[in-house]
Amino acid sequence: MSAFKMKRRAVLAKIETTYGTDAAPTGAANAILCRSVSVTPLAGDDIARELIRDYYGNAQQIAGEKHVELELEVELAGAGAAGTAPSWGPLLRGCGFAETTAAGVDVQYNPISDEEESLSVYVHRDGILHKFTGGRGSVAFGLSTNQIPVLKFKYLGLFAPISQAALPTADYTAWQAPLPVTSTNTPTFSLHGVALSFSQLDIDMAVETVKHQVVGPASSILVVDRKPSGTVVVQEPELATLDLYTKARDASLGALALTHGTTAGNIIEFAAPKVGTGSPTEQDLNGVQMLSVPLTINPDTGNDELVITVR
Repeated sequence: MSAFKMKRRAVLAKIETTYGTDAAPTGAANAILCRSVSVTPLAGDDIARELIRDYYGNAQQIAGEKHVELELEVELAGAGAAGTAPSWGPLLRGCGFAETTAAGVDVQYNPISDEEESLSVYVHRDGILHKFTGGRGSVAFGLSTNQIPVLKFKYLGLFAPISQAALPTADYTAWQAPLPVTSTNTPTFSLHGVALSFSQLDIDMAVETVKHQVVGPASSILVVDRKPSGTVVVQEPELATLDLYTKARDASLGALALTHGTTAGNIIEFAAPKVGTGSPTEQDLNGVQMLSVPLTINPDTGNDELVITVR
């Protein structure tokens, strides 16, 4: 028998019509182009028997509830045409985002607080197939100078038996090539209404998912909260331009906006209406004074703390 190869992997993901019912993703329609993937197929705790006997030693443990944990990273790129959902759209929908399409114009994603969608996911590891249904999770965004922007996902899913299966033929043609984060490709970044130069922006939606375990069909993966935050590293502005120290002292709120991409079909916009900035700390970048600024990302009217537009 030949060894299983780490590089031979395929991930398939599809939105479920009915929660927890396998949506049967296929390589032709639902392949996910990953940068990294890590699956924990038997997450969960075993149960200690805690026996008292006339001798020392372990007591047998009883297998407890099992679920699946998955971490994966994909490139952040457009859809190829305005008004078309990007290939990573289903992954974002599985993290408590709603998808709204304006045909030929754009696709918007905003967080929601009820009726979150769920995913069926197949992770093929060179012949070993791990499945889960009812998957829900969280996402973090990372944009750094002269690097490919990424989305980092973490999911919980309902366990399905592990099996041996041939790798599917995956079609990745819908996935667009990403643009690195540069002054040309990322023409707009502003914080509290002021255009700034930045070297790094990280936003974590911090969606809280739990395995809700009960006896009966109501066992599920639930979204119970989210507390998005982030960090941005900016070139320190003049105080008259933007006094980040006073902003932090006064716990002021203001908008954050970023545009990545310049050509229709490959433009991604981030808009956060009420962002708080914490106490800045200094950093050195090529001998230039930078400030690392903690961010708290707050809703305005609700379910609008971070809106992502793909156009």
